[in-house]
Amino acid sequence: MKLQSATLGTIVKAVGRKGEVKLLPGPDFWPEALNVGELELISQNEIRRAVHLNRYRAKGETFILTLSGIENMHDAESLVGSELRVSLENLNESTRPQRLLPFQVIGLEVRLRDGSLIGEVVDLLLGKAQNCLIVASGEERLLVPNVPDVVYGVHLEEGFVEIDPPEGLLDLRW
Repeated sequence: MKLQSATLGTIVKAVGRKGEVKLLPGPDFWPEALNVGELELISQNEIRRAVHLNRYRAKGETFILTLSGIENMHDAESLVGSELRVSLENLNESTRPQRLLPFQVIGLEVRLRDGSLIGEVVDLLLGKAQNCLIVASGEERLLVPNVPDVVYGVHLEEGFVEIDPPEGLLDLRW
């Protein structure tokens, strides 16, 4: 099943009296997504609301957002706990992620270069030096570094990741 949207993060706080909110980025966040403008808020009660991002600024590891229709602190406080999502259909070349994110690879098959099926990506471990694919293979969880020497290709449209692991790599367990 192809994803329709990516969760950028969670609204964690109302900021000031003019209705700004603080976004705590999640694992699928990338800054260029904020340039899309049209976003969606999903409340803790699963109520969906389309919003336009008027402006934003970084504050440490978070972002302060000004959203359309949010005019005061009371409006902003009602959004705390909501997820901020971006529709993948609204992305263009300048707003697409420049690096691989969990929402893109979770659910993809993992195959060797000869086409043999190894398993399915169930998570992406984000690290400072490199990311690793967590691959379910039967009852096992394999750890596959997402580096050019191992991951030969990520074929998002075709739904698979092609790997060429060195000997012993598939013995690593998560």
